[in-house]
Amino acid sequence: MPRPAKIRKKYENVFDQLIKAIKAPVDFDLPSALKEWKSGYYVPIKRNVYLTRKRIEDDGIFCSCTPSSGSSVTCDKDCQCGMLFSCCSSTCKCENKCANKSFQHRTLRKTKLIKTEKCGFGVIAQEDIKKGEFVIEYIGEVIDDRACEQRLWKMKRQGDTNFYLCEVSSNMVIDATEKGNMSRFINHSCEPNTEMQKWTVEGETRVGIFALRNIKMGEELTYDYKFVQFGANQDCHCGSSNCRKMLGITKPVNSIVLHNGNLSQDQHVRKKRKTYFENCIGEIVRLWHRRHNMYLAASIYDFNERNGIHTLLFTDATIEEFDLREENWDFLPDPDEPDKV
Repeated sequence: MPRPAKIRKKYENVFDQLIKAIKAPVDFDLPSALKEWKSGYYVPIKRNVYLTRKRIEDDGIFCSCTPSSGSSVTCDKDCQCGMLFSCCSSTCKCENKCANKSFQHRTLRKTKLIKTEKCGFGVIAQEDIKKGEFVIEYIGEVIDDRACEQRLWKMKRQGDTNFYLCEVSSNMVIDATEKGNMSRFINHSCEPNTEMQKWTVEGETRVGIFALRNIKMGEELTYDYKFVQFGANQDCHCGSSNCRKMLGITKPVNSIVLHNGNLSQDQHVRKKRKTYFENCIGEIVRLWHRRHNMYLAASIYDFNERNGIHTLLFTDATIEEFDLREENWDFLPDPDEPDKV
């Protein structure tokens, strides 16, 4: 019986001969079918998994809604909490008939994972969805900016383009690369039918996807990624009449938010309009916040007549200055005013 040492030496000689025969390094690549399986693999979770300190902040918002005439629910479109992107909490007086607890009740719309022709996986609606309805929460591992940057560069070195990171606020990023739900498969469109919104839920900041218009059963769900590209140029295949043809723009890496291999940063087309805001202090507005890459509710706190700069007070008690002539924003309805016909 041959000795183990001789057997080991025999195989070592074989590998030496193979290396000499090859002479140059060989690049090995995974089969396309295995790559596709890898991109679709993830661990399903129902709530965010915090790998950093969980921040709970009282936004001080509450309501005293009661059922309107002919309705069995409270907290409809005139709820002060809802208009400020805050789910009703235990401090509200609306009790268990509240319709402004989408995140707590997890009333998700029925969706289905599909394989698209040009955009990999996608998600379609399996029921009709009305404009403004909560579709699904964007969830994953919650990490800080440092961990996000480390993951970003590691994936780029490995050539991995299937990662999904969304910046929520300063030092808070949701990474749905390894853990998440169906929301990670929603594709980009230059003319989307849903949008991301940041909400406060019992003091916790969470991200939901809401319908921008009525969506029919069988229609693919999309939202505008609005990113700065992180890598090679990519063509846009959304097929909309307003398609920008390319996904994002190339810029130096100066912030850390990625989705599907692209650095997510505001590329929103700003709507400029003439504005006269001297008498608008105290008004509630919805502003597209370029750093957070989503709409945020705020009240106009102050106005500087010399430079035309407005000071906005956000629901998390932070104060920032903006030139509203250069921003994308809208007034939110006053709950005390009747609906206009």
